[in-house]
Amino acid sequence: MMAATIKDLLQKGALVFGATLFALVLAETFAWFAPDQLVPRRVKDLRDELERKRNAESFITEDRDLLFKIKPNQNFLVHHPDYTMRVVTHLNLPEIGFRGGILGGPAWGAAVGDSFTFAQGVDDQSMWTSLLSRSLGKEVINFGVPAQGPAQYTRILKRYALPMRPQIVFYGFYFNDLDSAVRFHRTRRGIPVSRYLRNYSVVYNLFQSGDRSNDQQTVFFKANGVEFDLQAEGLRRNLERQNEKFDDRWDAVSQEIDEAIKASNAVGVTFVLLYFPSRWEVYWEQIQRQLNFPKSLDIDRLHRRVLEYCGVKKINCLDLTPALKQEADQRKQLYFRTDGHWNQEGNRVVAEAIRAFIAAKGFANL
Repeated sequence: MMAATIKDLLQKGALVFGATLFALVLAETFAWFAPDQLVPRRVKDLRDELERKRNAESFITEDRDLLFKIKPNQNFLVHHPDYTMRVVTHLNLPEIGFRGGILGGPAWGAAVGDSFTFAQGVDDQSMWTSLLSRSLGKEVINFGVPAQGPAQYTRILKRYALPMRPQIVFYGFYFNDLDSAVRFHRTRRGIPVSRYLRNYSVVYNLFQSGDRSNDQQTVFFKANGVEFDLQAEGLRRNLERQNEKFDDRWDAVSQEIDEAIKASNAVGVTFVLLYFPSRWEVYWEQIQRQLNFPKSLDIDRLHRRVLEYCGVKKINCLDLTPALKQEADQRKQLYFRTDGHWNQEGNRVVAEAIRAFIAAKGFANL
């Protein structure tokens, strides 16, 4: 009797599971293939966003150690509402490619980091690494990979950049890197199902954003001649979440930077940590004033921690926040309106600030 009851429950459970799975597949199929006039606006926007993201990341492939990497021998256009950029991997190594350098000479410098090092949104000639190379007359190789974090920066530095024997390395650190090291190790331990669904499933993203619908409401921000889209509630919640387990996540990040410093010092290469501020940090006073954010939101906590780390470790560190803020105060648009990366003007400001830092430190003679 008990066995029959268990069997009946298992059969009913299997039917429910099968029906649910069928419904989800049907909903996903409808979201992707139904005519636009039959699809709700939110679904259409998600579909377009995922399609655009997949096209923009078509040059990415999986990697066991790095999780993902850029394929070698790439040369194609990326279309975004804010820009059209050509991606060319000038440095093509076995199974991996990088935007590389533009002068064609030996590597004097190497830059590792995420999409801000990669210079998302601008062509090769306008990358901050390219502008820096031309102003110095020394080749600076761009090893940036979009969406990576400190764990990957350090691995790329050790595996690809340092073997090229540069005199100096630039280690780009961005506002969202606090989460990246933890996410990297969590993803490596498991099967990246959620990452796959996040990149390819409309239904999954609908459920994920269901309890954060207010986060998606975009506000048009405009002040001092600068304009961009801002998801105010999403930004507020992100800043609040940044304080959760802050010290634990910083420990994971700082261990990766420590390893990068150690590897650089071991081969006699000068290490420079670059702090890349988000547009929220650069325009925070205007944002807070216009949107009435509570003063308790501490957008500067990570920034302070990075500078404290530089002081304790006694390493070369360039905080690019003052240079970008100075130009922003001159009513200059430095970031793309929607995308959030530096535009051509932003890349120029960054390159000039790094060049001035190099001159002040005497690194140009390395």
